[in-house]
Amino acid sequence: MHMMDDYFCTVERPGRYLGNEVNLPRKDWAGCQVRIVLAFPDVYEVGMSHLGILLLYDILNQQDWIGAERVFAVWPDLEVRLRTRGRPLVSLESGTPLAFFDVVGFSLQYELSYTNVLTMLELGGIPVRRADRGKELPLVIGGGPNAFNPEPVAPFFDAFVLGDGEELILEIARTVREGKTQRAERHDVLRALSKLEGVYVPEFFVPRYKSQGQIAEITPRYPEQNRVRKRILSSLDLSRPPTNPLVPCARVIHDRLSLELTRGCTRGCRFCQAGMIYRPVRERSPQETLKLAEEGLSSTGYGELSLLALSIGDYGCIQGLLQTLMAYHSDGQIAISLPSLRVGTLDETMIETISQVRKTGFTLAPEAGSERLRRVINKGITENDLLETVRTIYAAGWPLIKLYFMMGLPTERFEDLEALVALAHKVWREAASHKPPRRLHVSVSTFVPKPHTPFQWAGQLTLPEIEENLAFFKQQLRKKGLKFKWHQPWQSLLEGVFSRGDRRLAEVLLRAYQLGCRFDGWSEQLRPDLWQRAFAEVGLDPAFYGERSRNFEEILPWSHLDCGVSKEYLWGEYERALAEVGTADCRTQGCNNCSVCDHEKVEMRLHHGMEVESVKSDLVEGEEDGLHRYRLVFAKMNSGRFLSHLEMATVLRRAMRRAKLPLAYSQGYNPTPRISFEAALPLGLESRVEEMEVILRQPVEVSELRSRFNNELPAGLEILEARKQQHPARQEAYRVVTYEATLPRGSWPSEGFRRFKEGLLPPLRQKSKRGEIVFGLEERMLNLEALDVSRIRLSLTQGGNGNIRVRDLLVHIFDLSREVILETRIVKISSKPMEG
Repeated sequence: MHMMDDYFCTVERPGRYLGNEVNLPRKDWAGCQVRIVLAFPDVYEVGMSHLGILLLYDILNQQDWIGAERVFAVWPDLEVRLRTRGRPLVSLESGTPLAFFDVVGFSLQYELSYTNVLTMLELGGIPVRRADRGKELPLVIGGGPNAFNPEPVAPFFDAFVLGDGEELILEIARTVREGKTQRAERHDVLRALSKLEGVYVPEFFVPRYKSQGQIAEITPRYPEQNRVRKRILSSLDLSRPPTNPLVPCARVIHDRLSLELTRGCTRGCRFCQAGMIYRPVRERSPQETLKLAEEGLSSTGYGELSLLALSIGDYGCIQGLLQTLMAYHSDGQIAISLPSLRVGTLDETMIETISQVRKTGFTLAPEAGSERLRRVINKGITENDLLETVRTIYAAGWPLIKLYFMMGLPTERFEDLEALVALAHKVWREAASHKPPRRLHVSVSTFVPKPHTPFQWAGQLTLPEIEENLAFFKQQLRKKGLKFKWHQPWQSLLEGVFSRGDRRLAEVLLRAYQLGCRFDGWSEQLRPDLWQRAFAEVGLDPAFYGERSRNFEEILPWSHLDCGVSKEYLWGEYERALAEVGTADCRTQGCNNCSVCDHEKVEMRLHHGMEVESVKSDLVEGEEDGLHRYRLVFAKMNSGRFLSHLEMATVLRRAMRRAKLPLAYSQGYNPTPRISFEAALPLGLESRVEEMEVILRQPVEVSELRSRFNNELPAGLEILEARKQQHPARQEAYRVVTYEATLPRGSWPSEGFRRFKEGLLPPLRQKSKRGEIVFGLEERMLNLEALDVSRIRLSLTQGGNGNIRVRDLLVHIFDLSREVILETRIVKISSKPMEG
């Protein structure tokens, strides 16, 4: 990693910053004609769970002349260290500061990540305001769902991408290359970009405001371009996910292979922005899906496949596809997850199919508690639909169901809240009726009106109303086996303000950032007091943007941005909502004239009734012929020391899958490879003598096992020895372990050596989960010697009533500071059973 690995051990989760993923492209990054860094304004584990950034990364890097790298928001602890030492934020791949790229492309998924955008720009050496950037600095471009109303951040961006980016991203790169070749002025490059369908350049549109605060008009600088229409990919089969996707070594939120099965949705839920801006529906062909699953699982070693869609059960071939996927991958113990399941699209066959390998949790989203309110939002499911689905899921053995609701929906009454509680109680009673009892999680979020939806004109709950509703739910949803979750009120308020905000909010955002706001989507980081101060200092009232309703005639901040769905259609849906009238699904009931489809190039592309062809899996070869036990010794050095024990174990499991080793699996709800380790090595320590035991279903020559395994391991991990054995390794009560430690600077204090030699070291008191443990060092410490002024070797006995933490021991002996001990390189060089 290029971002200061000298003090990785002093920050939380250093694995976020390694840049050591499996399947990294190998390029001369600095030699590429166009250099783009894809920026995600949240931590690594969130950003690397997002399919879009991985897809664009692959598309760009398939071109020899483009170098696409990545950067993520750094946690506040590393931000402090970067600022203290005057070091810039750099890309993961080459360690290049952001200011040296041609394009910085931000993925804008969530309004509460906006302060992180400003942090990343400033840390990367780029002025946060667009107007302050010179010709030599990169273009800052945003994309994702928030680009459909980017006005609150428009002063910080040069351009935005509306809609599908697979084709457009290459057109942008070509335009930038041409501008570099011609040494064009920044304005000329932006003018050329603005002519690409789907590119919005905010400086070419000027809003003017009324005295009451509403927008009077939005004037285009070039009258022939008075609206920007989103880009639409005609077929999802034109968007091919990477066959060798990046595989993180550090733990991420969605640690699995994700395949987009469908883009768009026809259900027409009136609160759902994704259901409007991603129209029309385009389904990936089942044959292409099977091929992609085969290639992706083989190249990544993932044990879980996630099929993505806004409503996965609506996919035309879902039954046959699931059954085929399970048939070809069950031997490899591949679990299939369907994150977005709609009540009414599930049946017993589907549930049974996906429960064959692994049963964890099942997520359902009724959204509203009463039948009336579900008609208002056009959800189209009944209470009986939900309860029948719940019974089927619990009966199939699933231990947990998660229900998602919203409060504050248009026309909501108190009886709707009571209906939500009553429905949750009915599901809870069903869960409690099983032996053992099943579990239930109920999450309630505050409704946030979103642009380009029928509810974009509706008001949002005030803070007191949100808090009053939450108090009601907390009191009513107290049940054993029922866990209630909710969103913080201030987070919902800020999301609502920036979701429908205008350019004037940029000053509030900038002031909040200057005051110290970061990671506002993380409850523990949110600072409502600083946000209140920012609004007050700028002189804007959040109520104007959040709780205020709009009318049809009002010019909205995004009125010049065209998602394809007409304003007239959205208003008609809003009126139908107020009348509690549903709208049919155009997939089955005919066109509703929303204006997205031209029924030539742009139209729904479905795959109903298509036969699913067989694709042979080679993930696990051969048949089981018994169990074969192997003992492996491996090194965990350099960047490997920044992986936690759980992260390392995951990396090793995936490497064995990629190596096509015939792993044996445990039994039960969650089958896992039969792999075991010695005591976990603390984060930050290195070792040349770690041990693990692996059980295979077929014999493999030890030299071949070691070779195949090492070929799939990332830098920092290496198999040194492999031997076959008949019985499990004997667990020794005590082991003699030897370490070498090297100070980052200075020399080891001589007083520590003297006290050891004279037997004057007091007992080491070490806290643990079981309480305080006292180690007598005259019995535990066997040797301590200086190899040179900065390097020592020590041997001690580990085991028995606990293991001594080596860092604690060195601090105890030499009275070192926390910073020095965390930067000290400690290597475990020997571990042997204690004789006698």
